[in-house]
Order: sequence, then structure tokens, then C-alpha cells
Amino acid sequence: MDESQLNFLTYQIVSGLKFVTIKGSRYKIIAPSKELRLLAEYIYRETVHSLRFDNLITKERATLVLRGLNIWTPQHDKDLEKLEKHLDNKKVDLYHSLYNATKQKELNRVIKMAKKSIHKAYAKKYSLEYMTLEYHALLTKKKFLVALCMQDINGKFIYKEEDFAEADSTILEKAMAILDADIMSVESFRELARSDPWRTMWNLGKESCFNTMSVADWTDDQRTLVTFAKMYDSAYQSMECPPDAVFENDDMFDGWMIDQRRKRETEQKQKQVEDVNNIPDSAQEVFLFAPTKEDAEKIYDLNDPTSRKKIQQRQKMIENLGEVEAHQLPDTQMELRNQQMEEYKNKMRRG
Repeated sequence: MDESQLNFLTYQIVSGLKFVTIKGSRYKIIAPSKELRLLAEYIYRETVHSLRFDNLITKERATLVLRGLNIWTPQHDKDLEKLEKHLDNKKVDLYHSLYNATKQKELNRVIKMAKKSIHKAYAKKYSLEYMTLEYHALLTKKKFLVALCMQDINGKFIYKEEDFAEADSTILEKAMAILDADIMSVESFRELARSDPWRTMWNLGKESCFNTMSVADWTDDQRTLVTFAKMYDSAYQSMECPPDAVFENDDMFDGWMIDQRRKRETEQKQKQVEDVNNIPDSAQEVFLFAPTKEDAEKIYDLNDPTSRKKIQQRQKMIENLGEVEAHQLPDTQMELRNQQMEEYKNKMRRG
């Protein structure tokens, strides 16, 4: 984004206001109060109740229909989970390739393809969303909030609660279309959160930037922007703070965060295992009994990439030969060769 766009979005979000122009007339949409938000929840519940006998299906029913048509099944959920994990792995690889431009180019291509596949998967998973009772209730709630927050240039409200359902919705529908077209992407929020003028405002005033007493009074955009601002704050304050180039690349920064999270999780799991099993610090390999497949996967995840490769090599050899002596394992053979080389070197030094 250029400086003008950054300024516009920052002050729009900080103000909590939005302006829309319809047929030459400008309207202001103010932030909803806590009372109005609560009222909107009542509208949602009442809408669900009033439409429950209409030709609309629930989310649960939509899920069953998609499963019956083999459009989205539990296996598709597993495939999506694998795809998302694959994307996480590639983002971590991208972070580790910070100083390898050639590798970055290839990883960026793979990441782009993975994102595209995930987007298609979610489109299939929620392809019947527009037909659900919950979707129509949510849309009604959203329209209600916008309608009761809309004022003309003189500060007069356009709609009232008592006549919301019967009033001419022409202005509201056009306003909704404009607002939907201007929804900010996650990427835009992230760029805004790490750029001026917002970054300077945030560093100087933190939550007081919005001049509100309670987080409950913040708009959705304000909450989203602060979430990302705090995310970057946490990274800057980290003992392993990444270089500036990582902050500027969303996928690379995601890779850094995933890498940090995995390290923490591994350390916590290892500590738990050591505490429960009284494992001595000098132990090189530890065999643990796993009652279930899920437990086995958790234990396997405790291994670092080198150890996982060793395990995979052992499993492959055992599957091929059926029965293998410990000294025949690939990693054992490698260790024996290294020991022989060290012994030979020491012998040559002694003459």
C-alpha cells in the first residue's frame, strides 16, 4: 500500500467510523454500542426461530448433504488437515531459507499452490453455507447493525429498530454492497499493523489510540488491527527476534512463528516425558510404550528431524528384511564406521 492508503485506513479504523456515498449523498456509519450489539444477538436468535420451518437447512444438515454427495467427507477433512500442515512446513522452510534467494523462489511457488488448494477445499466444504438457516440469521444481524448505525450528514439516524423490517432498504442494500467490497484482507491488516502512521500511534499510546474505556466498545477492525500489532510486539520482544526482512514477508514471518511454537511444544513434551519416566540426562535413546496410535504420534513428534530420519530408515529396513540385528541398522553402521575412522586417525597421529 502507498502512504495515502496507509493513512486512510489507519484513521478510518482509529475513528471507528466509515463513510459511504450513495447517489451523491454521504452517510456516516458509527460504531455500534454494547447495547446495540446485544440487541443484534437477539435479532439473530429471533431470526433463527422464525425461519426454522422455512426451506432452509441447518449447518449440520448441510454437512450431511455434502457427505452424502461425496463432496465433503471426513476423509476430505483429513486431507485438508494434511494440506494445512504441508503449508506450515513450507513456511518454516521459507523462514530457514532467508539467505537463499533461489530456494525462496521455489518455496514461494509451492506455498502459492498450497494456498490455492486450501482455498478450493474450503469453498467445497462451505459450498452450501448460503443455504443455511444460520447464514441468513447472521446476514440479518449484520444488516441490522449497519442500519441502526447509519446517519445522514446531519447526524440523523436513517433507520429505527421498530421499523427496520418494513423500511425501504434501498439505501441499506447499497451501503452493504459498498462495505462488503471494502472489507480488508488479512494481508492488509498485517501491513497496516507494521507500518506508519499506525505503528507510531500504537507505540506511543497502545490501546488509548481508540479513546475508548473498554475493549468491548472497539469495532471488529480495531480488534483485528490490535491483534496483529500485539503479534508483532511479541516478536520484537522475543529473545530470538527475527531480522526485519522476516517481518516484511507474511509467509516467512508465519514460518518463524510456527518454528517458535513447535520448539516450545517439543520442549514442553520432552519435559513432561522426562518427569514422568525419570529419564537421565545422559540417555541418548529412550523407548516409550504408546497405548494408542495418537500417543505414538505424540511421542514421534518429540524427535528432531535427524532422529525422525533415523527412525524412518530403520522402519524401511525392517519392513524389507523382516528381522534385523541392532548392529545391522543403517545408523549403527554409520556410527561404527565413524568410530573406525576416529580410531584410525588417532593411530596415525601416534605414529
